[in-house]
Amino acid sequence: MLSFIHTADVHLDAPLHMLADLYELRQDDFRRTLQTIRDLVAEKQADFWLIAGDLLEYHGGRRSTAMFLRDLFASIAPIPVCIAPGNHDPWRPDSFYQTLEWPGNVYWFTPEWGAFEFPEKSCVVYGWGFGQPHVYESPLASFPGKLDGYRHHLMVLHASVLNRAGDEHQPYAPVTLQELVETGMDYVALGHIHKPEQFVHPQTRQPLAAYPGSPEGLTSKEAGERSVLYGELDDAGRLTLQALPVCQRQVRKVTIHAAGAETTEQLVEVMNAQLAEIASTDLVYVTLTGERAAHFVPAISVLEQRFSRFFSLAITDETWPDIDADKLVAEGGVWGKWLAKLAEAEASARNDEEREIARLARQEALARIGGSIR
Repeated sequence: MLSFIHTADVHLDAPLHMLADLYELRQDDFRRTLQTIRDLVAEKQADFWLIAGDLLEYHGGRRSTAMFLRDLFASIAPIPVCIAPGNHDPWRPDSFYQTLEWPGNVYWFTPEWGAFEFPEKSCVVYGWGFGQPHVYESPLASFPGKLDGYRHHLMVLHASVLNRAGDEHQPYAPVTLQELVETGMDYVALGHIHKPEQFVHPQTRQPLAAYPGSPEGLTSKEAGERSVLYGELDDAGRLTLQALPVCQRQVRKVTIHAAGAETTEQLVEVMNAQLAEIASTDLVYVTLTGERAAHFVPAISVLEQRFSRFFSLAITDETWPDIDADKLVAEGGVWGKWLAKLAEAEASARNDEEREIARLARQEALARIGGSIR
């Protein structure tokens, strides 16, 4: 049996400007997570640690962080660490990947297809790495094929699998599922997409390729538990994948309804009830929504202070006041004319997108009107 740990998209030293004074603490989280992954590699006695790109930022990456990685990888020698650089950490002459001396158990893939042979494991690990931040062609178009005489074949690749639902990422190094099938690999360790996803072989119906997702949430979109993938490949070619949690903190997204709040204290009570189960170590993104009293506008700075127990807290106010819009329109004042125009725009919208824009504009108008009422 062959085993591996697969991770990608750590983004060490990424800017993360929204964290401000917490930046260095969060970077320490990322390093601790990598130490956790290293410990899993050792605990599982994995045959390989596969890292599919965007490990250390090319722009802004620090030498001290590169040296941390060097020492980390050396600590699990002789277990091979196979790395395919991505669009955020391309294989450039002035990158730390080329200017720092790395341990002998680290195997780098470059813009030329590489194949590292491990006869004692009857395995070949193939890979390709970005040479520049933008690659718009499929790297698999130039894949030379797998080597004969080996039982197992793994690949490490930072790429976009096309035709994915809801893909918000640029299609850098675009590949298709059919191209992945045609490589003949037992498993393709992918990077680039921060959301976990697996791709099943159309014939064998077992996992062929996967994104493990980012092991630490970088933005509010990367909420919940973050993991790496542990894979076991038996001699018959059957593959099992297991997600292993590794993150130091979770990103939490919470929508809280104002429930007609008229004072800060009432709103704090509602928020307390809904945030009670969230760990103080987490990064919390709160969206306030729903109707509130027209005379009350949530003071975000006060709320953030009240809930300062969290490692990080960001609050977005999308509430609206309990204003009688029809009455304002009937009175014919400036506010009423404004609301009437917006209602007309919503009614005459040509499609759902225009209708939603008009609805949001009306909601914003009500919020501004409410903010002036005492």
